[in-house]
Amino acid sequence: MRILRLGPLGISTHRRTFAVGLALAAVLFGLLIVALTAGKADISILDGLKASIGISVGSPGDFIVGQVRAPRAFTAILVGAMLGLSGAILQSLTRNPLASPDFIGISMGAGTGAVLTIWLIGASSLWVTAAGAVVGALTISALILALSWRRGIVPLRLILAGIAMGFVANATTQYLLTRMDVHDAGNALGWLVGSVTGRTWTHVAVAGAVLAVLLPIVLWHARALRTLEMGDDTAKALGIHVGRSRGILAVCSVLLAAGAVAVTGPIGFIALVAPALALRLTRNAGVTLIPSALMGAVLLLAADQVAQQMPDTLQLPVGIFTAAVGAPYLLWLVARSSRGGQS
Repeated sequence: MRILRLGPLGISTHRRTFAVGLALAAVLFGLLIVALTAGKADISILDGLKASIGISVGSPGDFIVGQVRAPRAFTAILVGAMLGLSGAILQSLTRNPLASPDFIGISMGAGTGAVLTIWLIGASSLWVTAAGAVVGALTISALILALSWRRGIVPLRLILAGIAMGFVANATTQYLLTRMDVHDAGNALGWLVGSVTGRTWTHVAVAGAVLAVLLPIVLWHARALRTLEMGDDTAKALGIHVGRSRGILAVCSVLLAAGAVAVTGPIGFIALVAPALALRLTRNAGVTLIPSALMGAVLLLAADQVAQQMPDTLQLPVGIFTAAVGAPYLLWLVARSSRGGQS
């Protein structure tokens, strides 16, 4: 059995990745403290941490933190991590920085599935809505795969097919809204803009359950994902089951995006930006899963905190806020690709 040895550059890259992961975790913890304690009612750090884990402190923090701020903050962290991880997997599999579940229509398909579930059976349970989102995401992903397949996945065809199917899913959602009861349609519209406002511990439980199931599977196949970036022939030579590994990772990416949409509605650009920023910070040649997840959590929690600090007349749901911030990044990415001559 051949043993792969890391040279000085490999060790340096590994150390930098670990250091970046620690730094992102520290930033995330700092943002969590701010989310729990800052606001119109100031709560001490100790009381905020106690209330967030259910320890009664006999103060207004029991309700303000335990039932309002903590569920919102933990939902943002978990959903951000799910989106960052989903985007990192897709970008690695396709070797294309534009591949993200919101950009190629997977999130829109999940939204359509959730809205269709609400319309058909009047689902009031978040778990039922989440199931509808998963079915919608898997259906749209299968259609995108069928349209982009040409003796294998062609990245450019995948992007174009995803954009087209995203428009179809969006049109379907708009039609369903016209057929729904006014009250249900209003709730669905508020959900479709993407928001962590008013989230409860049930939302945290759903997001946590999805992440707890899928994260170990993704990490188990992390080596296969890195090897696939070298090409299918190299991966096969190194003993990787290419088709099986790619299929499992693709399904995990879709399920992560669907779970995020089910909990908060579609939140754009986190899955697109987080993996790119993680790669720049780690200076890694390949995919960085944990830093991408941490970066997604940091970005979404930070965006929500900034959105909360806006004047009352200018406050926006975090989904609209991330879209407003992420659009310039997309334009910069397209401009850089054009200057570099990339397709």
